[in-house]
Amino acid sequence: MNDFNLKRRTFLATMIAACQDLPKLVAGENTSGASPRPAHRSIESIVEELGPVPRPEHPQPGLFRPLWHNLNGVWEFAYDPADTGRKENWKDARKLEARIVVPFCPESQLSGVYDEGLHPLCWYARSFDVPENLRGRRIRLHFGAVDYRADVWLNGTHLGQHVGGYDSFDFDVTAIVNPAGNRLVVRVDDDMHEAKPRGKQSINPHGCEYMRTTGIWQTVWLEAVGSTFVRDFAVEADPETGRVQVRARVDGPDHGLHLSVVISREGKDLARAQRDVVDASAELSVSVPNPAAWSPAHPTLYDLELSLVSAQGTEIDRVQGYLGFRKVTIQDGMLHLNGEPFFLVSALDQGYYPNSLYTPPTDRAMQQDVEWAKQYGLNSIRKHQIVAEPRFYYWCDRLGLTVWGEMADWGADLKQTDDFLRQWCACVRRNINHPSIITWVPTNERTQPKDEEFTRIKVRIYQATKGLDPTRPVIDTSGDCHAQTDIVDLHVNTSGTDGWRDWWQRWRQSIAATGNSIGCCAERPAYSIGFHHQGQPVIISEAGNFRVDEFPPEGPWKAHGYPNPYHAGSIATAKEFVAVYREYFLALTAAPECAGFSYVQLYDVEGEVNGYLTYSRKPKIPPNVIAEIHDEVLRAR
Repeated sequence: MNDFNLKRRTFLATMIAACQDLPKLVAGENTSGASPRPAHRSIESIVEELGPVPRPEHPQPGLFRPLWHNLNGVWEFAYDPADTGRKENWKDARKLEARIVVPFCPESQLSGVYDEGLHPLCWYARSFDVPENLRGRRIRLHFGAVDYRADVWLNGTHLGQHVGGYDSFDFDVTAIVNPAGNRLVVRVDDDMHEAKPRGKQSINPHGCEYMRTTGIWQTVWLEAVGSTFVRDFAVEADPETGRVQVRARVDGPDHGLHLSVVISREGKDLARAQRDVVDASAELSVSVPNPAAWSPAHPTLYDLELSLVSAQGTEIDRVQGYLGFRKVTIQDGMLHLNGEPFFLVSALDQGYYPNSLYTPPTDRAMQQDVEWAKQYGLNSIRKHQIVAEPRFYYWCDRLGLTVWGEMADWGADLKQTDDFLRQWCACVRRNINHPSIITWVPTNERTQPKDEEFTRIKVRIYQATKGLDPTRPVIDTSGDCHAQTDIVDLHVNTSGTDGWRDWWQRWRQSIAATGNSIGCCAERPAYSIGFHHQGQPVIISEAGNFRVDEFPPEGPWKAHGYPNPYHAGSIATAKEFVAVYREYFLALTAAPECAGFSYVQLYDVEGEVNGYLTYSRKPKIPPNVIAEIHDEVLRAR
């Protein structure tokens, strides 16, 4: 027996031994067949578990002000099936008939409503007092995200309408809010038949499409800001030179104001600078000596403080954030992180939770998802068909996990390009400072390779994204039929080791002959008409999808996932999965053209049972087993 085969058999024996007792770890509903639908929970039991203010942490750690007030908790709630709420002036003092726990959507168990029916129109309301420390200041009312169309009233005054299920929005309520006795009302229109970005949400959840999220699904809060305040800012931190560029936008009278920036680490100031505010903006640069680069192995973060200061030296506004010195480039057909080749070992993360759907039940739940990814030996996550809340990216920043920043594209009408770009660019601007995000992905599987109009739309979306953030690679559409793109990512599953060897050989020959090749199938080439390969990194960003019969869905769903790629039939056990997974991904990544992969997926979602973890985040496979396979892949590279 040669040395390679000896190592292979030794590895498999070790891995199989590690899996011997695995069913005991997840015994019960996970191994005995589909479990029943979770029970309805009372509002009181949810409040007892999560507290009167669920999700109490500040929702935007990268844009933090200490004077803020969380409005999560028990709100009034009502469906409006006949659309009578406007006529009957529900926006006024009328008390709504039901209750809901915000920020959980009514389809979820933790909302206390737990109604999975189609209800396009619903209303929220609550009364609140302004805390003493916020009174007498300029006040902003923030919504992390509301799906999909939200009208907002405060004390009977219509503040405005926001359209978009994933981007944040806010209103200046200084002239309307009272010290006490305020009435906040929100009307939501979320018609699932409307063409709009919806991600994996479905009218009929099945397979890889999941339960819907209607209405408020991220934190609602009040914030005290200066009479002129920093609305947002973008940071670029170069690990080679230590140079930090800051571009800030301000809101309010700016005559005679200066923007002051201080960068520190562990309480020690390292650099500071000040510039005049001109035309509601300011741009400056500072240098930090010998900066520590941010990477998954060493996720070093620096504190950042921005202040608006008057000509007399009075501080008008202050906001706190952080930054990471990180640079993503492309060289010789590979991603590079901080000047070093970065082979992508990733998995899809759909952003769903069994009892709360789109909204993580706690901040700790998000942190644990990032920890699970790292334990499984991943250096990246593909946050798929959802724009996560900022705290998810914060945990990736802090713990060291790179992320693909995607838009929830399924269901959108991209021919309404302006509206799509407005929503997408708002998401990019909100998340632009997270060092963990290494690429932007505005669309998914837009596979009309011969449609010239659609190709022009993809190019326009790519260019708009690149214009907003030239520091990161942009993928025009994930999964085949690319136009203008910095990375060629393909969604491919083959029949196994020989299948991957043959696929890469066909890719090599076809690219050399025509500049194009088959992606996942003949109808979906790698490039649309008029475009061809120009040496971009090739990443197989959806592969595997393996279903293990030993672990059926944790709920009443029908199991969905791919069978064994090596022979007819399914993968019966976790032990068989380990052998299949190792052979499959060693074969996939053996080609020198391969720049990385993303397995489908980190954890099960509803009936889609192809995760390393179950839906409730119980390991099907011990993390160290998969991590060792990933280490073997990286060593081979």
